[in-house]
Amino acid sequence: MRQSCPKSCPSAKDPFSGFYQRNLNAGESFIIEPDDVNHLVFVISGELAVSSEERRDYRVAEGSFFFCYNCGHYTIEAKSDIEIIVAFFARPGAACDIASLLQFAKSQEGFQYNFEAVPINAELNQLLDMLRRFLNDDVPCAHMHESMIELLFVVFRFYYDVEVLANLFFNLFDHAVSFRTMVEGNRVKARNLNHLAELCGYDINTFNVVFRRHYPGYTPGVWMQIQRKDEILADLVETDAPIYHISKKYGFSSSSHLGEYCKKYLGDTPTRVRSKFRKKKR
Repeated sequence: MRQSCPKSCPSAKDPFSGFYQRNLNAGESFIIEPDDVNHLVFVISGELAVSSEERRDYRVAEGSFFFCYNCGHYTIEAKSDIEIIVAFFARPGAACDIASLLQFAKSQEGFQYNFEAVPINAELNQLLDMLRRFLNDDVPCAHMHESMIELLFVVFRFYYDVEVLANLFFNLFDHAVSFRTMVEGNRVKARNLNHLAELCGYDINTFNVVFRRHYPGYTPGVWMQIQRKDEILADLVETDAPIYHISKKYGFSSSSHLGEYCKKYLGDTPTRVRSKFRKKKR
């Protein structure tokens, strides 16, 4: 019997970003509507036509992929039986990745955007093969989806030319990435406040200033601790980790500091919280 994440684990939630797989028969279609997330469509087999505000009836054959910006409306029609994998995400790569692509586009005299499909190269194909295995096996883990999104953009950064990526993601350049989207998307994987600022593309001083504009009434440190109460509760209830290990994991200065936090946000000391919730599960 395979293991699965307990319901109290943050990975049991719907993924913030990830993938899904679709198979369409010739003549069938579906729509990607304007949303909070962007999409990449990878054509694994067959041929499709995509129509949007940018191009009409643009043909994309197997072994290629294209980008659907979150403000656009895209109709995808199967011209033959097709298998596709769709990636969805709010923010592509790190904030500095988009900044570097924008800088490249501005530095190229006469740079013009064209909606175009991009070939799936060997390195990307290896990643998609692994992803198909996970999807076919119905691996129910948000961590898998979000980690694979990160790997996807690592492949882009190191195995695709910057001019190809600049054209692919051009629609993102004139639209600031939501600061809240970046913060909330990176919070779970951030080791500490400095790491969160780095993941969002800011130095710590600038991050603190911008954060207070978007989250009035909170300092970044307090906000992170409030958001982490579900993860701390999961570690207390689902594991036998010593209290001092949990306090160190979440950046508390001592076990007593964690105790103060648990009294404030979980209603009791760590030991009593662990005991109460375990009794409820019996």
